[in-house]
Amino acid sequence: MTTAAVTEEEALRIVARAAAEVDPRLADRTFTMADDIGEIGLDSVATLELIVSIEDQTGLSFDDDVLFGVNTVGDVVGLIRSGAPAGREG
Repeated sequence: MTTAAVTEEEALRIVARAAAEVDPRLADRTFTMADDIGEIGLDSVATLELIVSIEDQTGLSFDDDVLFGVNTVGDVVGLIRSGAPAGREG
C-alpha cells in the first residue's frame, strides 16, 4: 500500500475495519478524526490490537513507541497516512 495515496476517508475505513475486528461492538460505529480512543472503548491492549490489525490490513509497520502518541482516531489516521511499509525502517 502506498500511504501517500491514502485519503483521510480511506484511512478512517481502515480504522473502522480494524476496530470492528478488535471489538465487534464497534462494527456499526462511524468514526471521526476527533474520537478519543479511550472513549470509544479501547484500552491500551485493545489499541495495540488495533494497530496490529491495521499493520496486517495495510502491510505497514509502526514502531512500538507509536502507542504513546495515539490518543484519537485522527492520530491513527495520521499513522496510516505516514506509515512505512513493513520491512523498512520508518
